[in-house]
Amino acid sequence: MPTTKVILENIFGMLGIVFWSFQLLPQVVDNYKRKSTEGLSYSMFALWSLCAIGFGAYSVVQELSIPIIIQPQVFGFLSTLCYLQCLYYGQRTRWSIRKTVVGGILMYIGMAGLEVAAIYGTRAGLDHQVKGTIEAAGIIPIVLLGVGFVPQYIDIYRDRAVIGVSMAFIAADGSGAVFSLISLAFRNEFDLLAGMNYVVVLICDLVVVAFFVYYNKMNPQLARATAEGKNDTDLEKVTSSDFAQEETIVASSDIEQGHKSSRESIATAQEKVA
Repeated sequence: MPTTKVILENIFGMLGIVFWSFQLLPQVVDNYKRKSTEGLSYSMFALWSLCAIGFGAYSVVQELSIPIIIQPQVFGFLSTLCYLQCLYYGQRTRWSIRKTVVGGILMYIGMAGLEVAAIYGTRAGLDHQVKGTIEAAGIIPIVLLGVGFVPQYIDIYRDRAVIGVSMAFIAADGSGAVFSLISLAFRNEFDLLAGMNYVVVLICDLVVVAFFVYYNKMNPQLARATAEGKNDTDLEKVTSSDFAQEETIVASSDIEQGHKSSRESIATAQEKVA
């Protein structure tokens, strides 16, 4: 019969999976409603998808609780879905629906293959007592997770505003990390690397919240100034382009007029000779 600690571990693990696994669902819905991924970093979701593969393999090898094993699978699925939305809605890429669907299927198949390979590779390293195998399996996803936030931070700083990032996603992400940490605390032996993964998530989420409070709530004029600066730059580009086109038209007209004058001169000369 399960002990109280095991029951609590699974209860908080289930709360963690509800929040931490499906935390990207509000982001997916927002992207779909807006038909845009403006303000979101492509690189962040791509790195998170890779992170999910690594942490998924690690949780299986370490035989963590079932909810914590499921978490990275759902997280990886939704991270890849957000990445596909960036490719489909993004101004830089504008993938067709057919290309997006085919690309998505290939990505999910590739991710599943990589995770299976990572599981067997990690187990093989442990069986052969390769030093640092389990540490590497746990640390690599943590690094990918933390680095994934960096491009988004850069975009936020550049725009002087948190644009496109769902705060419901950030709230669910942080809550899931807390519940998952509590779940790990009820294990007989606390898994430090898995715990670090959730701590990194919580810290990175709090940084986004700090950006949101500072730029969007306390200093919204900074975002407006940045947007106006971009608009002025775009206007200058358009004006320069229009001016260049006008110069080209005028030059073409002058050349045509010159050709016409030359033809008239030649015709006049021919008439005199005749």
